[in-house]
Amino acid sequence: MSIGGIFVISNNIKELIGTSIRMVPMEAEHKAELVAILIYPQIWEYTWRKITSAAQAEGLIDTALANQAKGTELPFVMIEQSTGRIAGTSRIMHIDHIHRNAEIGCTWISPEFWRTAVNTEAKSLLLQYCFESLGFIRVNFTIVGDNLRSQQAIERIGAVREGVLRKHRITAEGSILDTVLYSIIDDEWPAVQANLHYLLHVKYAEH
Repeated sequence: MSIGGIFVISNNIKELIGTSIRMVPMEAEHKAELVAILIYPQIWEYTWRKITSAAQAEGLIDTALANQAKGTELPFVMIEQSTGRIAGTSRIMHIDHIHRNAEIGCTWISPEFWRTAVNTEAKSLLLQYCFESLGFIRVNFTIVGDNLRSQQAIERIGAVREGVLRKHRITAEGSILDTVLYSIIDDEWPAVQANLHYLLHVKYAEH
């Protein structure tokens, strides 16, 4: 059954259906294809993590699956509609049902799908799920301070920059990084949704 692009599949977990992608709950069978994506060094250039081996990438997937089993995270895999290929992954994390908020993060996309509609549509589907199905009133995004491209991308969809968490992360190499905090609240969701619809169905259609 479909409700506003959200399909019920099992155990109260949803498959999210878009135009260019669908997002399915992460499963162990996705690991090999995801690892092949996550070892691209370009993905980690502006993050506090640095994944340099298949073993490290497997560890990220194992952690996501373990947290999914505990009910503390909802990791999804982005699948290209036309080919069935995995384009990347993203998740709903830091879930707080009492205060009805969460974070959308750990968004890692194959460079092959950069500068396409994939990331924008993934954000649209996850935000719709958070606000319209889970009943959240706030969704957070955190971005490394020097990752200006990602900051511009999240501002473009309508997220509000709230501030900077100074000296928030330390990389494996010892670099100290700030984190920029963004949010979208439920009052803003209708306008954000309209903007996302424009970006996906008008802006990208021009290219």
